[in-house]
Parts: sequence; C-alpha cells; structure tokens
Amino acid sequence: MGFDDEVAPLRLEIDRLNREITEKLAERVDIALRIGSIKAKYNLPVIDEAREAKIYEQVQRLAEQYKLDVEGLRRVFKEIIRLSVEAEEEQR
Repeated sequence: MGFDDEVAPLRLEIDRLNREITEKLAERVDIALRIGSIKAKYNLPVIDEAREAKIYEQVQRLAEQYKLDVEGLRRVFKEIIRLSVEAEEEQR
C-alpha cells in the first residue's frame, strides 16, 4: 500500500467535511438574512457590535475546548461574519 492508497480515504473525508461546512455556512447566512429582515423592520443597523463581541467570546471558549488555535478560529469567524454582513447589506 502506497501513500496515495493511504491518503485517498482521508481526502474523501475532508471533501465530505468541506461539503458539510459549506452547507452549514449557507444555513447560517440564511438565518442571518432572516435576522437582517427583522433588523430592517425596526430600522436597526446591519452590524451589531455587542453581538459580534459575544460571538468572539464563544469562539474563544470553543477553540480552547477543542484545542484549536484561538486566533486562527477567530479569523475564520471574522470571515463568516463578513459573509453574513455582506449578504444582509445586499438584501437591503
């Protein structure tokens, strides 16, 4: 058994996880858009800094729990939040 034979099933697992992550991101953006509609109804801004701060606190706890790099996971969530904010802004 060679390298490719050993790695192939693991790469299939990564491909599956990438699909699942993408599906979850789409679901998250959909929920953010629903929240955005409610914010617009009440004439509230797209960006909620207090909520973002809570998310980053949660991300720090999750990173520590799963032994992931806190700053790295924070950067990932910064991009996830940006994705949601841009979708909300386009919706308005």
